[in-house]
Amino acid sequence: MKNFLLLIAIALGVLLPYGHEYVFLIRYFLMVLLFFSFLDISTNKEVIKQSHFVILGTIIFTPLLLFYLINQFNHTLAQTVFITAIAPTAIAAPVIISLKKGKVEYVMFSLLLNNIAVALLIPFLLPLVASSSKPVYVSDILFPVLVTISIPFILAQLTRFVLPKIWKFLVEWKDSSFYILVANIYIATSDASTYIREELTSNLTIVFLIAAVSALLCIFYFGLGWLIGGKNYRTEASQSLGQKNNAFTIWIALTFMSPLAALGPVFYVLFQNTYISYTLYRFNKKLNDE
Repeated sequence: MKNFLLLIAIALGVLLPYGHEYVFLIRYFLMVLLFFSFLDISTNKEVIKQSHFVILGTIIFTPLLLFYLINQFNHTLAQTVFITAIAPTAIAAPVIISLKKGKVEYVMFSLLLNNIAVALLIPFLLPLVASSSKPVYVSDILFPVLVTISIPFILAQLTRFVLPKIWKFLVEWKDSSFYILVANIYIATSDASTYIREELTSNLTIVFLIAAVSALLCIFYFGLGWLIGGKNYRTEASQSLGQKNNAFTIWIALTFMSPLAALGPVFYVLFQNTYISYTLYRFNKKLNDE
């Protein structure tokens, strides 16, 4: 039953989207998830790989290239593609890799590198694509990310070195954090589903185009990440590039672009969560078969 919980959470989010009222909990649930992920993490310079910077380059240059190509035909779609593709690694990505028994340190470094770099670059890139005079302050994006990451990391390390008995107990219960992830996915999907219902206009063609492009971007990023990671880091690199921090790009789109542009990251939420659910199902099935 556990294998299907994420798909059930997505289905409930679409059919019974009452979770959108609790969107404020997503950040705190993520901090709890990160706390469990960081309990047994080790950091050193050997964690840093060349593929980390290839992933970052892909995140920065792909949206710019796609924007200038698509902008010749449809400005609204070009904006949406840009804001969907520029999203950095999701804060929950280390959690997923932890559930897959992968190298959390690899994804953690990608998370830090990509979020900081994108947060610093967006204020300079956004004026090139957005029809808005409102400034985007680095602190509006960078500070919340750093707080969300640093607090669970510090608490996890303090628990590890100051309270070793409690740390050992929590490590043994680490896999139980899966159910917090299920709750988060339900809330995120509920919010996306509600947004689509409330903001949907009569222009169905552009909405379907946005959905199709978001799906293609999702396939492209997860697939390319698998190739970038090589033999040793395929799953980790795929997760680092494919699982995106859509909460920030949705905010940016709504604040500095348009509600229609925000549909790109909203659809991406649905597609990436469906794919993640499938990969977790395959991983758990393989684990059980062994």
